[in-house]
Amino acid sequence: MRSRRTVALTLVVIAAGATTGCGSSAGVTLLGDPSGYLLSLSQLTSPDFTVYQAVGPVGAGWLDPGSAAALTKDGWTRAAEVEYYRAVPFATSNGPITLTVAVAGFATSGDAAAAMTRLDTALDARSGAEPASTGSLRDSHAITVEGVVQDVQAVELIVVWRVNNLVNSLVAEGRLGGLQLTQLLPMATTQSANELRS
Repeated sequence: MRSRRTVALTLVVIAAGATTGCGSSAGVTLLGDPSGYLLSLSQLTSPDFTVYQAVGPVGAGWLDPGSAAALTKDGWTRAAEVEYYRAVPFATSNGPITLTVAVAGFATSGDAAAAMTRLDTALDARSGAEPASTGSLRDSHAITVEGVVQDVQAVELIVVWRVNNLVNSLVAEGRLGGLQLTQLLPMATTQSANELRS
């Protein structure tokens, strides 16, 4: 698990490419600090989240440690991450329990596209991966693996998308059936808007 919580499972959704309607342009390089693009607490779709891990820098292996060295060669420059948590009963929860949001900057849009391909391949190779639909995210890829936590079926969703030279990730953990990809897509769109406003 990416958080320090004990949810022992892996469901991965990889969405390669910009979100629909983002207006991403390959010729524009976004140079702001990645921490300034992250979803804020007030932008989350549920009001009962708290900050579990404050905004801070992370390395090139923020999403897949085994890809860190290769991503650095792909032009990775810096990244930032924040983790949110909802103190709700896991067995009856709807939506995510933990939500980890990250933005990684790359030197160029081409570098970010290469990084997306690398991450897509690495995450697709995880044990037990099965294809799944990524809904309204275009140019997307999805794999799923389910697990059990406290005798309850659990799920983790990872959404990865690119806006110009930025690679974004959204990692959500929750109860199977209570956590849906459709709950994450509006947040991905909001983070994209944060980036395109810069």
